[in-house]
Amino acid sequence: MEKEKLSAKEAALIDAARRGIGARQGGDPAAEQLSAAERIERLMEAERAETERRKKKLKRYGIVLPAAILAIAALLALRAFSRR
Repeated sequence: MEKEKLSAKEAALIDAARRGIGARQGGDPAAEQLSAAERIERLMEAERAETERRKKKLKRYGIVLPAAILAIAALLALRAFSRR
């Protein structure tokens, strides 16, 4: 892959993987454990951010969409019964 075609996030992930491989080849077990702990911490932080984003989206649309569907159904029902 060419570096020009990679996004910033992809380039950062590749650099992090290369650093992890370099630490393992160096034979320093403390660096390997530290990098694993850092990776887990970063993954957990990304997951927290994703969960927070989902919760905000649910709060925003969780009430509005069902209420809109219910209102449309009620209007259709009123329209059907008013024709009789």
